[in-house]
Amino acid sequence: MPSFANPTNDPPAFGPAGRPASGDGMEYLNWRAIDASLLEEGGRAVPEFPLARLPRPWRDWVADTARSVGAPTDYVAQALFAAVAGVCGAGVAAEVAPSWSEPLVLWQALLGGPSSGKSPALAAVRRLLGPIEDALRSDDDKRRGRHAARAEQARQRTERWRAECYHAAEMGAVPPPMPPDSTADHDFVPARIMVEETSVAALGEAVSANPRGVILWRDRPSDWPAVLGGPARGRNEGRSARACWLEAWNAGETALERRSRGAPLRLARFAVSIIGSLHPDRLAEHLSGSEDGLAARLLFSWPDTPSYCSLRERRPAPDGEAFEMLRRIAGAAGTPDEPLSLRFDDGALDSFDGFLGSLHAEIRDAGGLEAGWLGKGAGTVVRLAACLALLAWSGQAAIDGPPGHIGRQEVDDAAALWTGYFRPHARAVFNHAEPATDRERRARRVVRWLADTGRAEVSRKEIRCEALGDTANAAEADQVIARLSKAGILRLHVILSSSSGGRPTRRWLVNPALREDADG
Repeated sequence: MPSFANPTNDPPAFGPAGRPASGDGMEYLNWRAIDASLLEEGGRAVPEFPLARLPRPWRDWVADTARSVGAPTDYVAQALFAAVAGVCGAGVAAEVAPSWSEPLVLWQALLGGPSSGKSPALAAVRRLLGPIEDALRSDDDKRRGRHAARAEQARQRTERWRAECYHAAEMGAVPPPMPPDSTADHDFVPARIMVEETSVAALGEAVSANPRGVILWRDRPSDWPAVLGGPARGRNEGRSARACWLEAWNAGETALERRSRGAPLRLARFAVSIIGSLHPDRLAEHLSGSEDGLAARLLFSWPDTPSYCSLRERRPAPDGEAFEMLRRIAGAAGTPDEPLSLRFDDGALDSFDGFLGSLHAEIRDAGGLEAGWLGKGAGTVVRLAACLALLAWSGQAAIDGPPGHIGRQEVDDAAALWTGYFRPHARAVFNHAEPATDRERRARRVVRWLADTGRAEVSRKEIRCEALGDTANAAEADQVIARLSKAGILRLHVILSSSSGGRPTRRWLVNPALREDADG
């Protein structure tokens, strides 16, 4: 007996559910949210950033800052996550299990045209990071002195070695080997948190001065994605930039050639976070050929322009309080050798296990850029949960020691953010970057037909013959039905055969929210 179960349309463990209508709303129960990319040709319906997922008082600070600068809350919230990643990096380890931990490294992309609010949102958070970076540089004088001493010692070792080589040549003997660390002629590198140079050599030198790691901060649209995905430049030419950037994402060990002459720069932890602006018109160019590269690791925000906020409704955000909270987070982070460990407690593990089960089914059915992005979902949710845990801890009225664990609430919020916010934005980006397939065009055509006709249920023959006008065969119609089922628009409904026997009739229910959208 064949099974008519429809696992592709089970309600997700996290994220938005189908919308209730007026009345008791029973017909809306157990429908997943509709994939908005199918609702209109080339459309981009994306959710606003769910501020309720941020802990207070950060939630209020993000809202006040967005209103005061006239920017979407999405950009301000993303910049806040970037700031936390920038001050933590390899100094924080989110530990799911003894064999699985993640550094607090995030890669983020803000999309929007000119005057969309990206720059003022980033500038508001950068003002908080500036004094923390200045405090980091307060140790530069001591570091500069130690650097000068090492350079002088290296110079003396080199002179002695050259003298020994000259003497050996006169005596006809074998010259001695060059002593280690005899070429310490590289320039002193000041400590920084925010870096604008995209070359791996420049970033490696910046990390050598700030071992926790740095953040590549690009607040103007540029070619930074192409630099990350292309071949390494300068003295690292010939190496794959992708390999270097994979180590940056994982805060892994690497060896890089310096920009100046000298021995290779060996880093035990190479942690680099990213926040950068992208122009929508160049998405296809930026993301081409990156199914398992840059795009798979980016958290995208592509919000709509917010409504105008009158001057009387704007109020200055409490930046002083926000700075103190961010400074607490920076002070709690450890070192790459002894990072602050944030362990998942039992509630967090139960919540995360449910998310992983749902994600496993989603990855199996995905393709293209979205498949690569989903594949990085588990690690990204762990990092988001660590970020949320630190934000919640920093806002407590009484703080007794650094945070030590990640709880169920942080994992629930991180998974909901990733599923209900970041995934729709990523899907909008990928739909814009990738040309529509025949299946996608047919699926959108069927959605328009369903909305226009107001059907409550439908058969495969009706989809093939009426919606698609006999332009698809049975197998292609099945592909469209599978796509619409995955998108939360159809659900398999079996009508049992009569008592005389025969095969059950297969029909599909239509999500009532689609009819509500069509009605206005």
